[in-house]
Amino acid sequence: MTTRVSRRERSFEEAMERLEAIVSEIESDELGLEKQFELFKEGMALARFCDAKLKEVGKSVERATPRRLHEAPDAERKDRRAEPEEDGGAADPFAQGRFH
Repeated sequence: MTTRVSRRERSFEEAMERLEAIVSEIESDELGLEKQFELFKEGMALARFCDAKLKEVGKSVERATPRRLHEAPDAERKDRRAEPEEDGGAADPFAQGRFH
């Protein structure tokens, strides 16, 4: 006997597992239209739940990640400074070879 877990108590992994099972059931073509529609509605609710969880985790990762990790690596920044500017790079000391 399977006990249903409420959406509030369900983990992301459990929701994904159930969603995969729903997709398999619907693709089997052994169900009537009404049963397929009921499963479709349940699947859509699970998809919204999973999407919200992923967004929540994404925001947590952004908050936990230091700002400087979102910037370009040092070598890439130096390469950008070394590229000649429209004025021939005169204002860029890296392009003029003053700094190594």
